[in-house]
Amino acid sequence: MLLKYWCVLRIAILTLIATAIPAFASVQTSCTPGPINPSVTVCSPTTNSIVPTPTHVTASTTDSNQVTTLQIYVDNALVFQTNAATLDTYINLSRGSHLVTVQAWDSTGATFKTDVPNVSMMPPCNLNQNNQSITICTPGTSSVVSLPVHFVAGTTDSSPVQSITILENGKRLYQTNSQTLDAYLTSLRSGKHTLTLSATDQNGASFSTTRSFTVTTNSGLTNLRHIIFMVQENRSFDNYFGRLGQYRVSKGFPNSIDGVPLNAALPNTLGQLVHPFHFKTVCTENLSPAWNETHTDVDGGKMDGFLQTSTSVPSTIDPTGTRAIGYYDQTELPYYYELATQFATSDRFFSSVQSNTNPNRMYLFAATSFGHIYADPPPEGGWTQPTIFDNMDAAGVSWRYYYQDNGSYLPQWSTYLRDADKMFPISQYYTDLQSEATLPSVLFIERAGPSGLDEHPGNNIQLGAADVAGIINALLTSPSWGSSAFILTYDEAGGSYDHVIPPSLMKPDNIAPMLGSQDKYGDFAHGSFRIPITVVSPWVRPHYVSHTWRDLTSILRLIEVRFTVPALSARDAAADDMMEFFDFSNAYWLTPPPLPIQPTNGVCDYTKEKAPGF
Repeated sequence: MLLKYWCVLRIAILTLIATAIPAFASVQTSCTPGPINPSVTVCSPTTNSIVPTPTHVTASTTDSNQVTTLQIYVDNALVFQTNAATLDTYINLSRGSHLVTVQAWDSTGATFKTDVPNVSMMPPCNLNQNNQSITICTPGTSSVVSLPVHFVAGTTDSSPVQSITILENGKRLYQTNSQTLDAYLTSLRSGKHTLTLSATDQNGASFSTTRSFTVTTNSGLTNLRHIIFMVQENRSFDNYFGRLGQYRVSKGFPNSIDGVPLNAALPNTLGQLVHPFHFKTVCTENLSPAWNETHTDVDGGKMDGFLQTSTSVPSTIDPTGTRAIGYYDQTELPYYYELATQFATSDRFFSSVQSNTNPNRMYLFAATSFGHIYADPPPEGGWTQPTIFDNMDAAGVSWRYYYQDNGSYLPQWSTYLRDADKMFPISQYYTDLQSEATLPSVLFIERAGPSGLDEHPGNNIQLGAADVAGIINALLTSPSWGSSAFILTYDEAGGSYDHVIPPSLMKPDNIAPMLGSQDKYGDFAHGSFRIPITVVSPWVRPHYVSHTWRDLTSILRLIEVRFTVPALSARDAAADDMMEFFDFSNAYWLTPPPLPIQPTNGVCDYTKEKAPGF
């Protein structure tokens, strides 16, 4: 009798609770029950999935007794219940990672459940919060892009979006039955396009937006006879270029930069909120950008874990990790700020994998880390996977590799056994620039890590920037300037804060991450944090800022397209080729602009690395 009374009372209470919880009707989706009795089978979402909101939840049950109620809990809080044995509905999730639980009650009062951990409500980019709106993440407005065109968009709607369609002049190019769109368009002709994205939600309401861009013909690319690239260490875009927009305004140019949000507030290791702050020292202690720390930093799209992972590199000076949210500006880096303002940059250039230096440099050389997520030691004779240098050899493209000290990365690859004679000390670079006719087609300049000039946290950033300035200035004043492009970027963000959600990118191959038992779940279908990039050439679009998604493999793609070199993986084959940065109808900077001297006398004092008040 008591059991019967409790069951009636429980159903009445849950009915009252359900009236206060928003829910959405759903087109019924099949979810096959599992064989275990009793059990709950959750078909969606799945463990480790990335989902939009409203989030589709489907579940079924197996029970020899009648199932009377199904409930959905998010992070152990009840959000939905239905008096049925199956469930097909939508729930609202906040940004971040969640535990979703579906619990069943049967006629005997028994309960059983299934937990779905690590469900991340991570939008593809920061979305417009207006109801019934579409946010196009990439390509940027009025951008110049190469095929395939990576088109990514998200929707905001109080009713679940059921489909998104891409149209041009009324003709359907692509459709997905999803709340987000992530597609590679391969059939667009060269020239200007205006595409319409139209979304339809569960109530039948439709809304749309447009995006105009140009698919490049790569016309004029032969004006670049030399591509030089140099990749420094461990700096996020917010950390280095987060105040570039304000600098541009001071020079009479539009802001055009998605810079560091000064009102952001991240918890430190004690839970205290810390805002971005201007460093008072050009030297700070190290942080960890390794696989687990980076995925914790992302925190399912909340982008708030940076200070809390600082304990991977313990500090007695800054024990709560506030240095992770500090930034520099033109005060410390006047050369870089002026260089990026006069030439071309991007606020959507990302490192290639959510881990530290070596996996990202694998992408830089091979367009894949072939499963590696850490700095694993190479086999005897080096990694045997083909590199961009191997493919240039096969295509008959000349190249040289310049080193500044004994910190070269190429000897970890079998390429070195075949091409050691193409490695030269940096002094040879200055000599080679003086003869444009004999300068190789592609030049790679290794960072000077052992010498402390790679700008890695722990080192003096001004000494590293001055070293780079000398390398670039030598090009600007050489006979090779008129036919060259110099690309300066960084391998990864180094554990420093960046507020932009990592992008979805093409998986390089079918090799899964080599996860250990303590490693966080992750994939190779996403890039990592933004990194600074500056493209320097007489042929760049002056004062230009790109907002189109790219990663390190776009540098490889530029080389491949310019010199007819085959791609290394699916990642660089799908990467944009960087033509947006150039205008080959006009060598605007044939006479380079004046650039400031990079100072090296800034205060280098670890004890000044903490945020004010901490």
